[in-house]
Amino acid sequence: MLLLVLGDAYIPDRATDIPNKFKKLLSVPGKITQIAVLGNSTRSVEFMNFLQGLSPNMTKVKGALDEPNLSIGENGQATNQASESEAEMPINSVISMGDFKIGCCSGYSVVPKNDPLSLLALARQLDVDIMLWGGTHNVEAYTLSGKFFVNPGSCTGAFNSDWPVVINPGVVESEPSKKINDEPDKKAEEESQVSDEKVGNTEKTVKDNEAESETKEDTESVKEEDIDIPESAITGSNSPSFCLLDIQGSTCTLYIYIYIDNDVKVDKIVYRKEDVV
Repeated sequence: MLLLVLGDAYIPDRATDIPNKFKKLLSVPGKITQIAVLGNSTRSVEFMNFLQGLSPNMTKVKGALDEPNLSIGENGQATNQASESEAEMPINSVISMGDFKIGCCSGYSVVPKNDPLSLLALARQLDVDIMLWGGTHNVEAYTLSGKFFVNPGSCTGAFNSDWPVVINPGVVESEPSKKINDEPDKKAEEESQVSDEKVGNTEKTVKDNEAESETKEDTESVKEEDIDIPESAITGSNSPSFCLLDIQGSTCTLYIYIYIDNDVKVDKIVYRKEDVV
């Protein structure tokens, strides 16, 4: 049984479509058993129709920017008008395939976001063996406490607005507050500092001149060299990717498809369910 896992398409807001090579790989009639859409992918009727053509069994979870009124009509086509009996897309969902229970979430409800321990708590709450989540636009796959966690990334490579927060490792120490009784000693300290500065001024001037010359040489060498900045660092875009889970009994084989340099790279990971005594 094949489970197609994708999400964060952001069509048409941040991307126009998935790569054509992805479409050719997926457009095999009767190959995919079920599809899991992990949020932020239902705003395009054309894209949902494409997925519906791959497999009628589709599980959708609500993302932060999903369209709640998009539904599948009686003719199997996506429409913008939801029926009155159509329930709103859930935040979490559980799929049963083979010997596995598979949890699905878009990731925006996990706090802290993308935190492994929070995802583990959600997996235990849903009582699942495999936890699928999105929202990061980057492929991830790891095991924690016997459970398998998979993030398929963004199937279109849409940019991610969540930029990492860089924390300065340097610690700024504040000066201790001066007491009123310490004021008489302040003048003596200032006088000693002035005398020390006069002695050290000549050494400081020489060192400053050497530092300035080194800085000029460094800047000139940097200007002469070509600096190669990747496009992803400028636009915030990511490599398009999706995942296929081949489930046979208690064995899950994960295939990761990543679109890089107009070519599709495939990676493989095997996960076996642990026997619980």
